[in-house]
Amino acid sequence: MRDATGIARGLKGVAEIKAELAEMGLADGERRFNLTWHDWMNMESLIAISEVIGAAALAREDSRGAHFREDFPSTGDLETTAYTRVRQKGDGLTLEMMPVSFDIVRPGESLIEGAAGAPPAAE
Repeated sequence: MRDATGIARGLKGVAEIKAELAEMGLADGERRFNLTWHDWMNMESLIAISEVIGAAALAREDSRGAHFREDFPSTGDLETTAYTRVRQKGDGLTLEMMPVSFDIVRPGESLIEGAAGAPPAAE
């Protein structure tokens, strides 16, 4: 189960891997067909997305969908529903909780005729 302690521990592990990768570096030379260089870049990308996922998971203090937090088990009210926007700024990340606008369909409703929650078909 996720909780702040576990997420922080995961982020610490990611930071350690990032430091090891930076320390390891790459030899100079032709990189076009250098599979080690490609692997290094892939690892760098995996680390970056892991940092984003961890930061977003730590910031979300409710449980929703597949994101369940043992320390914040409640879903929270629909009116304060937000999605997480994470951006890279310099060497760090900025994080914003952006309100969800239910302009087209609200949870529990459907646009599919005859589906549960759909408005009755016009006759």
